[in-house]
Amino acid sequence: MERLTPEAARPGRPVAHAVIGYGRLARALVPALQAAGERVLIGRRSARGGELTAADAAAQADWVWLTVPDDHIAATAAALPWRVGQLALHCSGATPLAALAPAPAAAGFHPLKLLAGDAGLAGAHVGIEAGDAHRPALLALARALGLVPLPLPSPMGAGARAAYHAAANLAASGVLAVLAEAQALWTAAGLDSAEALPALAPLTRGALDAALARGLAGAVSGPIARGDAGVLARHLEALAVAGLDAGLLRELGLRQLALATAAGRLDVAQATALRALLQGR
Repeated sequence: MERLTPEAARPGRPVAHAVIGYGRLARALVPALQAAGERVLIGRRSARGGELTAADAAAQADWVWLTVPDDHIAATAAALPWRVGQLALHCSGATPLAALAPAPAAAGFHPLKLLAGDAGLAGAHVGIEAGDAHRPALLALARALGLVPLPLPSPMGAGARAAYHAAANLAASGVLAVLAEAQALWTAAGLDSAEALPALAPLTRGALDAALARGLAGAVSGPIARGDAGVLARHLEALAVAGLDAGLLRELGLRQLALATAAGRLDVAQATALRALLQGR
């Protein structure tokens, strides 16, 4: 297996990684590193017998991963005993590398994956923010962990970082907000709310699979994609009867309309009628 060879590594031995903090991300990262043949030390805030403190783990490592909550990254970095040649990394898409300023060098390694239960990292894209000195080694590490490297600008501007992180959050928890709205409508139809998510989630998965296969515009379906203004009008009426706010459905509908138009699914008259309905005209 290809070993990582940053300048800090002494000849004849692999990089040593210190992972500071042992939350959900670390519980996925540590076994992945170990499976790739890397030496890993875990540093804990309150070390018990036989365990390493954060400072002790960092002192023995070449690469130091700060997998603490975002708000604690800067303070943790400031408290560690850095030495020349070490690389500090965090896995936060929202946090600038300036939070790692006390370290000799800094990089970001942000897996685009929800880590629920025992989910590992393999298969996910990983945003990598690093300078020329460490980028090749981080790209190699990503591949060794079974991740798809996603090089990011370095340094990444504040606006670009916020947009990148907002996109990731919208694609994750944003979907839950849409499903919550669908569940409310399901219940308004007099159906068992406990059955809503099991019944509706396969539709969500199917839409995602279609989007991956055909692109977003190619995958759009439903009354808007068909130009069926009558069905859309009944959907809006159902929301009103149930006492639910139609704002989300209208906004999502306008975005679906843009996708359907881009796919060439609608003529001008259909698109105009649907837009008027969605804008409440």
